[in-house]
Amino acid sequence: MNNTLTNMRKRWIQETIIFCAMFVLTMLHEWMFINSPENFLKGFVFFVILYIQAQIHRFFIFRYYLEKKYIIYLVYSLFVIFLGATILYIADINWIQPDFFEPDELVISFLYHFVICIISTATIMALSLMQSYALEVQRRSMDQILLNEMNLKFLHAQLNPHFFFNMLNNLYGVSLTEPDRTPGLIVKLSELMRYQIENGNVPKVSLAEEINFIRNYIDLEKERIGKRCDIQFICNHSPDELNVWQISPLLLIILVENSFKHSQNLSKWFVHIHIALKQDELLMTIENSLADDKLKKPSTQVGLNNLKQRLSFIYSGKFSLDEKQSDTNYGTTLLIPLQKQLI
Repeated sequence: MNNTLTNMRKRWIQETIIFCAMFVLTMLHEWMFINSPENFLKGFVFFVILYIQAQIHRFFIFRYYLEKKYIIYLVYSLFVIFLGATILYIADINWIQPDFFEPDELVISFLYHFVICIISTATIMALSLMQSYALEVQRRSMDQILLNEMNLKFLHAQLNPHFFFNMLNNLYGVSLTEPDRTPGLIVKLSELMRYQIENGNVPKVSLAEEINFIRNYIDLEKERIGKRCDIQFICNHSPDELNVWQISPLLLIILVENSFKHSQNLSKWFVHIHIALKQDELLMTIENSLADDKLKKPSTQVGLNNLKQRLSFIYSGKFSLDEKQSDTNYGTTLLIPLQKQLI
C-alpha cells in the first residue's frame, strides 16, 4: 500500500511539473500581455483547453494506435483535435482575444487553432512517451538489481554451504551402504548447482527447467530428512506441457526452501508441495508443519521480502501470494501468470 501511494504521489508530481512547464512554454510569447488577473485567467483557460484535448488523446485515443487500429485512431484523433480547435476558437473570438481576428479571415483563424491543437497534442504525447520509456528502463533496471541481489542472498542464505555440506555427508553415507544410488544423487546435486549458476541471471527460463530444479532440490531433501519428514511433491504435468511456458528463474525455490527450513517437528514433521497449471497461470500450494519451539530457526524474512518485491516488479500486481497459519500448520499459495515460450 505504501509503495502504491508513493508511486501515485510521484506520478502526480511529474504530471504537475509537465503541466507547469507546458503552460510556461505555451504562454511565453504572450507573457508581456499578461498584466492583470483577467488576462492571466484568459491565458490559463486558453492553455487548459489545449491541455485537456491533448490529454484525451493521450489516455483514451492513443491506445488504438498501440493496438494497431490505425483507421480508428486517425478518425478519433481528428475528431478530438477538431473539437478542441472549435472550442478554443469560440473561446478566443468571444472572450479571450475577440479583437485579434478579422471577420473575413475566419477559416484561416480556425486553421490556426487546429494547428495549435495538433502541436500541443504532439508535445504532450512526446513527453508522455519519454516518461513511459524512462519508467520502463527504471523498472527493468530495478528488476535486474533485485534479481542480482536475490541471487547473492539466495546463494549465501538459502542454498548455503551447510546444505551442500549435509548433502555431501549424506552422499558419503549412501556410498558406503548403497553405492548403486550414489551416481544418481551426485548428478542431482550437480544439476542443482549448475542451474543456479547458469540461469540465475537470465530473465526467463523454461517452466520445465524450473520444475526440474525444484524436483531435484526436493529429492535431495528426501535423502537428508526423508525418514523423519513426510515429504510430498505433486506435479502431474508432463515436460512437454511445461515446456510450452516460461517463467522468471528462482522464484519458486524460496517458498519451497522456507517450507523445509521452518517445519522441523518431532511429532509430525511434513512438507506437502503441489504445482499445477491453470490455463495460462501457475498455481503452487505448500503446506508444512510448524517447527517445535526448541527447533525454531530465526527468520529475517529477507528471502520472502525479496520474493514479494520481485513478484511486484515482474507481474505488476497480476499475481497473488497468500499465507495462512494455524496452531500446527503453515500454508502458502502462489498464483502467477505465465508467458508462452517464444518459438
